[in-house]
Amino acid sequence: MGLYGIIRCGFFKYDNHLITALVERWRRETHTFHLRVGEATITLQDVELVWNLNINGFAVTGVDESFKPHVWQSQCAEWLGFMPHVNQFRGNKLVMSVLDQYCRSILINDNSTHVEVERYTRCVALMIIGGCMLPDSDGCSVNLMYLRLLRDTNQVSKYSWGSAVLAFLYRELCTASTIGKGEIAGPIFILQVWALSRITFLCPDPFGDIPDDDDHNDQILPFPPFGERWNRSFTWTHTTNHSVRVIRDLLDKMEPNQFKWVLYSNEFDKEYWRSVCPLICFNIVEMYRPDRVLRQFGQLQHIPGPAFDGDEFHECTRQGRRNYNWAEHHKNSICAWNDRLNLIVEGEPTNGNVGMTRQYSMWYDNITRRFITPISLIFFFHVELDCGVARILVYPNSDHLEQHEIFLHMCLCIR
Repeated sequence: MGLYGIIRCGFFKYDNHLITALVERWRRETHTFHLRVGEATITLQDVELVWNLNINGFAVTGVDESFKPHVWQSQCAEWLGFMPHVNQFRGNKLVMSVLDQYCRSILINDNSTHVEVERYTRCVALMIIGGCMLPDSDGCSVNLMYLRLLRDTNQVSKYSWGSAVLAFLYRELCTASTIGKGEIAGPIFILQVWALSRITFLCPDPFGDIPDDDDHNDQILPFPPFGERWNRSFTWTHTTNHSVRVIRDLLDKMEPNQFKWVLYSNEFDKEYWRSVCPLICFNIVEMYRPDRVLRQFGQLQHIPGPAFDGDEFHECTRQGRRNYNWAEHHKNSICAWNDRLNLIVEGEPTNGNVGMTRQYSMWYDNITRRFITPISLIFFFHVELDCGVARILVYPNSDHLEQHEIFLHMCLCIR
């Protein structure tokens, strides 16, 4: 099915404070984080290499099936091999603990039939989709509309699950960045690995040696994905974590050399990672703008095109639409996705240069907000007149003493 890489990555504890600091810098109209050093975002390249998910495939969409519990019971019996109780459904969702209990209760071995193996595999795939790839805010149930895409196990790997994951993550970041929102769902593993891998002052030190793993030597199992390196112990002695205020301030003070624009080897370069196209996951459609982050592909960054107004897509929800055909509703976006190989943006190689033009630097300074922490919370001025000479005293706020470098720099400038 192409989901093996997610299993290899295992579980990684999330830093809610880091996620909050990143959400503060997310821009809904560009789907990028606005950092001091420029725009950056999670790309199709990151999703494919972190989880080894297929990117270049069919859009993950179709009919949003909605049935009564007794119909879902028969569907589960046919495709999953067991019949859950009616109380274990949450509308069109199934409680994932039921899938877990069922998978633990049966044994798959060489004597198992092909049908038994397929049914067991669909159960595992649903848990991966509902728990890692496309989790809702409740985090304990999975929508059974994905079951239709799992019926033919030979076709599952032909869908672009990677683009669906990125569309889902973009939508969650856009929702979380609006006023009044206090939670975020989606594939947070991808977001956190992206931040820890690229922002140098956030990256922890590995604890102990990398464990030996020879599973891929027999050429039966796929090669481990990039995200597997986070499936181990780390030490945070020299790294800031679990503090929104500190992480926010460090992002405010970020230097150009503290962000890794190019993270992967050139041997992984694929053109469709740079396609300016829509990302689709049933009702969710989000625009993908690699032209705004060309430095992440080792190319020179110029001033990008205008921002995309995605409010019409953000307002498109599944609420009140039973058995709705999202493939028909988003047919124009699906056509654009299918034409993605003709929508590739090309840039000049950086060749070790700064990675952006002077025009882009000036343009970015004018359209962004580099500092999240309000200035009034960092320091304040007191002006005294001494013999006709203005003396400016800078007093640091006691809650932001880590900004002492800024205070010293300001004093030197004032002098």
